[in-house]
Amino acid sequence: MMNEENKVTDDANDPPKMDVNKAAELNKQAAEANLKAAEANLKMVASQQPSNEAKQESTNDTEKKSQEVQAKKEESTSDQPKNKSKIIYIVGIIAMAALVFFLVHSILKRKHTKEEAAKASAYKVPQVHVVKPTLASDTAQLLLPGDLQGYRETSLYARVNGYIKNWLVDIGDPVREGQLLAEIETPELDQQLAQAKANLDLAKTSMDRVNSVSIQGAVSEQQKADRAGAYQAALAAVNQLEAQKSFKRVVAPFIGIITSRGIDIGTLVNSGSGSTNALFKIAQIDKLRIFVNVPQSFVSYVSIGTEAKIMVQEMQGKPVTGKVTRTAGALDPVTRTLLVQVEFNNPAHTYLPGMYAQVKFSVKRNTPPLIIPANTLIIRSAGTQVVTVTPKHTIAIKNITINKDNGATLEIADGLTTNELLVTNPSLNLTQGLKVQISKPTKQSHNK
Repeated sequence: MMNEENKVTDDANDPPKMDVNKAAELNKQAAEANLKAAEANLKMVASQQPSNEAKQESTNDTEKKSQEVQAKKEESTSDQPKNKSKIIYIVGIIAMAALVFFLVHSILKRKHTKEEAAKASAYKVPQVHVVKPTLASDTAQLLLPGDLQGYRETSLYARVNGYIKNWLVDIGDPVREGQLLAEIETPELDQQLAQAKANLDLAKTSMDRVNSVSIQGAVSEQQKADRAGAYQAALAAVNQLEAQKSFKRVVAPFIGIITSRGIDIGTLVNSGSGSTNALFKIAQIDKLRIFVNVPQSFVSYVSIGTEAKIMVQEMQGKPVTGKVTRTAGALDPVTRTLLVQVEFNNPAHTYLPGMYAQVKFSVKRNTPPLIIPANTLIIRSAGTQVVTVTPKHTIAIKNITINKDNGATLEIADGLTTNELLVTNPSLNLTQGLKVQISKPTKQSHNK
């Protein structure tokens, strides 16, 4: 059975003879076709080989250049910190060199400028502005402050110890001389006076008894003298207490008005001015006075009888006229001023004590001083000086004496004449004998 199967298989695998011939022919045709195709491909490859080689070479060159750029880039990246430090160092050196150059150039330029200026100033005559002194007015106005006071002002104090029994006037009340103002209750003084009177009676009785003895030699003259002395002492004590008792009545010492009251009924008062407040203050205001301090430079123009104008800002009317009635006769060594009293009548009581006022003196000067601007003054070790220009246009420095400083102007006592040419705002370069050129003169005006 197995043999039969193998036989069947072999029969199936062996193709028929006719089919083998056909396959050989087909294979031959296929081989010829493949040969032709190979020849065609060979011709095509032969025609395309130069261009491919060029492309290959171009591709190779591009890759080579890319590799070189990449290598340079990597090299540049690795050397970047070093290059950066070198750049900063180089820039710093350049900046320092530029700064040194700039400083040296500035110093040399400044030195050159100073040398040029010195040369120019050596050959250039300086110009100066000048003014002339002016003569002050022969009438001087002096305005001084002060406080108005009553012609008479006083504070009243108790002369005995006690209590206020009654007061009869108040502030603003006009009073006349001798008018009763208040009464003081003095119980202790009353008792002392009663005891003194009793002692006086006893002394009188004893003296009379001794004097009435008529027997010769019974009473000595010494005893009589002692009794008489005791009586006189007792009488003096009574008189003293009587005088003190009169101070129980507080009266006005002069005509005026009450400006202050410091008591009330029952107020305890003590004798003396330092123990308690004043009972009353009284002022006479129908005539007022004002004290002012006159500077030393005007003392010679102010004397007793000199008229003055008293002005109070709040009073819109005309100033009231007063006269100098007293002077201190000596200057205060600290302020170098003379105390002057000016009095004026005040019948309508328009002006009141305590007001702030100004006193204006108009004094006639026999030799008016010269007035110069304050900007012509120089103060050096030699003293107070001014710089003048001589007719030959040279500098002359002169010492002066200032009489009064008005701020913008100065009154000069001596050292100048009206023909002097004064340099305004003089500099330290203006030395004695220096040649100068006068610029256009400026006319100077002053307040007289």
